Amino acid sequence: MSEFVVDFLPKELHRKGLMATSRRRSALLLALLGSMVVGVGAHSWNRFREAESRRAVSLALTTSGSKVDDVVDRLAGEQRELRRFLGVYDRLALPVEQSDLVATITHLMPERTSLSMLRLEVREEAPAKADPADGKPAPKAKAKAKDAPAKAPSRWMEVTVRGFAASNGDLYELERRIANAKPFESVSVSENKPTDVPGSRIQEFAITCRVPLDVRYARPGRADSFAAAGKESTR
Repeated sequence: MSEFVVDFLPKELHRKGLMATSRRRSALLLALLGSMVVGVGAHSWNRFREAESRRAVSLALTTSGSKVDDVVDRLAGEQRELRRFLGVYDRLALPVEQSDLVATITHLMPERTSLSMLRLEVREEAPAKADPADGKPAPKAKAKAKDAPAKAPSRWMEVTVRGFAASNGDLYELERRIANAKPFESVSVSENKPTDVPGSRIQEFAITCRVPLDVRYARPGRADSFAAAGKESTR
């Protein structure tokens, strides 16, 4: 059995329905097209503004920024300043604490000795002066440099110990102890005179010695000395 559909609507009403549907479809397509155009336009405007901002920043950096040579010169200057600071620090920093030297000396003193004054002075060998005529060291400076011992330190601490001892035996016992202790060198009695006190006579003395500062102290009683060429040698 075959089926068929009978359209009872008038042809005019059917045509108006088709036209209304077509108009709605066209309106929807136009709205979609308008939304796409507005979205693409807004996105393009945002990208344009972003590109303009980056271009403005780049121009500002190019105009106000330093050249590569200026940056390199500034970095070189900072490196020179740092090397100068480190050089000054190496000259001023001491490899041994003054309190350790004071404690060592007071610990070495015999029972019948007393300490009245202890002076620590950092000294440095002055470089040879050049002759203004030819730029060479003066003859006297050459002779002194030639006569000086090869192992003499270029920087040392001059230590002066002043005090009182009950006898010369106690004084020279203190001198022997300091001479046998590290890192003291060139220990000598620079002054020794008797002094009268009520009931007895004592010896007023002054002992001088030096502590080399061109060394690196690894631990108490041992020092690793630096050679002039930068090599290390064990003392």
